[in-house]
Amino acid sequence: MSGTEAESAARKRVRERWCQVEYNTKREEQADEVVPKRAKIGGTPEVIDLTSDQEDTTSWEASETDIPVLGEAPTNGESSSGATREHGRVNYPFKLVRSEFYDEGHVSEHFITLQEIFSESKLTRAWLFSFQYELDFILPMFNESTQITIIAQKGTILPPTRISSKTSKILSKMKTIELQMPPFACHHSKMIVNEYRDGSCCIYIPSNNFTHAETNLPQQIVWCSPRLRRCSEAVKESEFRKSLVKYLNAYPVSLKPLIEFLGTLDFTSLDQLGVEFIFSCPKPFESILSGIPLLHKALSSRQHAAGGNTGRERHRYLSQVSTIGAPLKTGLEYPGNLFSHLMIPLLSGLLVGPRDRKRAYEIPNLHKVFEDYNIEPYIVYPTPEEIRQSPMGYLTGGWFHFHWLRNQATKTVYNTLKKWGVLHKQQPQDCPRRGRTPSHTKFYMKSTTLLDNQAPFSEVDWFLFTTANLSLNAWGTTTRKPQNYEVGVLFKSQDRRRITVKSVSDLVYSKFRSTGQILGSSKVHSNANICVMVPFDINPVPYQPGDDAFCVSRSYEAPDIHGKLHQAQN
Repeated sequence: MSGTEAESAARKRVRERWCQVEYNTKREEQADEVVPKRAKIGGTPEVIDLTSDQEDTTSWEASETDIPVLGEAPTNGESSSGATREHGRVNYPFKLVRSEFYDEGHVSEHFITLQEIFSESKLTRAWLFSFQYELDFILPMFNESTQITIIAQKGTILPPTRISSKTSKILSKMKTIELQMPPFACHHSKMIVNEYRDGSCCIYIPSNNFTHAETNLPQQIVWCSPRLRRCSEAVKESEFRKSLVKYLNAYPVSLKPLIEFLGTLDFTSLDQLGVEFIFSCPKPFESILSGIPLLHKALSSRQHAAGGNTGRERHRYLSQVSTIGAPLKTGLEYPGNLFSHLMIPLLSGLLVGPRDRKRAYEIPNLHKVFEDYNIEPYIVYPTPEEIRQSPMGYLTGGWFHFHWLRNQATKTVYNTLKKWGVLHKQQPQDCPRRGRTPSHTKFYMKSTTLLDNQAPFSEVDWFLFTTANLSLNAWGTTTRKPQNYEVGVLFKSQDRRRITVKSVSDLVYSKFRSTGQILGSSKVHSNANICVMVPFDINPVPYQPGDDAFCVSRSYEAPDIHGKLHQAQN
């Protein structure tokens, strides 16, 4: 049977629908989540992905419902993909997902692929958490002896259409746990827990779902844990494991085998690095603290505004996401943005949380207060021009959801962000090979510098890598629980440990850095500095008067670099 004949009717319908959307000059009503799997410039995609990373972006939100051992050289036959590299006493726990479209012929130790993670010869069990699964894409990467458990939202698994003897053996042992999520809520977590033959483990948090298009078109990053060894004596207490197990226990189904396995591991290497597991789950705060309250608790010692302003330092907060959700209303006289109007006031100490739902948390003249306290918010989000000029053009835009044109409330909040200079884009100079391809990652960070610092995010006070976009469903508020499942890792600077930030241009594509060489001692240093790699310019520039945020629900008459157009997707 041919590949075409073997495709499911659902897949064919999605393919037909996308063929009308992809670069078609005729306006048709399309869902904003369909994106081609293997996009061919000027051609028809072979296979279509289910959906993109769409979340609730309803117009108004006021609902009451509310890695080998760290720094250790891999042994024979052992992949280095899980290693948190240490170069000259610097740990590199993040890797760039190598793209078939941008990176052919380029080699860097800062690359990673799903193939590396899944094909490890000593991998015995793998637990996968994601929002989308394209089984034709990921199953061939595994060895037939690996036992896979998939945790997914119902309707987000695209079944295989090509069944080989190897795939058949994998499927016979694979366990699927499906969750029924309410409307607009989603199982948005992306996480891999690998168990190896010797009882050790690596944990990965990728920014991409498990589909070909999403892995290769927008820019993606993976956080890699050090290799966690089986405890040789009594199991030690671990804050990271404790938080991770709380998250796993929040599922309405039993994940007992995974929880029991985690209980056999030594998490000392993660705890010594100060890594914290931050998550969201749709459980009442009385039972499990998650979302904004959990992040607020983790960063309570980093508040700077509660005692007044010294005037000698500037405090910059940056959020880079792929979705900006509905305006925040509850507790505000006028609609606001989740990051600028709630997260920054809470994390800085301008607001005290949690607060009673009936009490407003409006800060009058918030922009003036930010100026008085030397607080500067940044939201990095792509413009249409950046997407048009990226190597794959509009094909990379299907994952970016900011419906600021939807109604008057969304327009008001958007215009406020522009007026305050919050919205930022990448520098005009292109990253080698990737240009200004937008990033599907979700990063939050905060820096403290002198007022005139020209590289404000080269070193940060704290840094969060997460699956959570800027939406109320992802984060909740101080009184409203999140609606999504989300996961992330938080790093905080300490006296003996700095957190520096580098772009992929600095680490992967630099002409002046020998990125393929392992530098420094292989000995583990728990007080080594941490270098975080991000797939965007760490010195972003404010939107210019003619700039706007890319909006998938808007048509663009200007063609991309391939001469193709973008039609509104509602």
